[in-house]
Amino acid sequence: MFEGSPPARGRWRWAGLLACLALVALRADAASALLGKQAPDFALHGLDGQNRRLSEYRGRVVLINFWARWAGDSRVEMPVLDRLNTTYRRAGLVVLGVSIDDDERHAGEFAAAMHVGYPILLDSGETVGRDYSLQRLPMTVLVDRSGIVRFVRVGYRRGDQPAYLAAIRELLRE
Repeated sequence: MFEGSPPARGRWRWAGLLACLALVALRADAASALLGKQAPDFALHGLDGQNRRLSEYRGRVVLINFWARWAGDSRVEMPVLDRLNTTYRRAGLVVLGVSIDDDERHAGEFAAAMHVGYPILLDSGETVGRDYSLQRLPMTVLVDRSGIVRFVRVGYRRGDQPAYLAAIRELLRE
């Protein structure tokens, strides 16, 4: 053993920590691989009974939020997204929530309890989530007016709102 190396028991902890950090980096890379690329188009059924296709919103800035009722950060993020929707809708922002919950009824009850005013779409088969390299919830993607992914955030923490605001305002000005 060379000087400065951790004891055997500590080496395993370091190996576990490094493995976790590598996994986090891989997840972030998968999501950030979308940046600068055409957003995968999709057509999903909404809780309101309407079908929506991403390409229908070309010419507008679209915020897509993947969530599930069991993902705790979704509960924190959804009111923030609802405020952004209310504030920037007239300026050209479209907010679409994409639930990956298996049960449409539970997704609807959760969205109603959160007082969400933007459309909630259902991707229980996780087909769209796969196209967007979804690996952790919530995940938020901003698509510019020409359909290019310009912002991706995996997870949500209090204090992320300024980053969302800056990205939305920049895209609305373009």
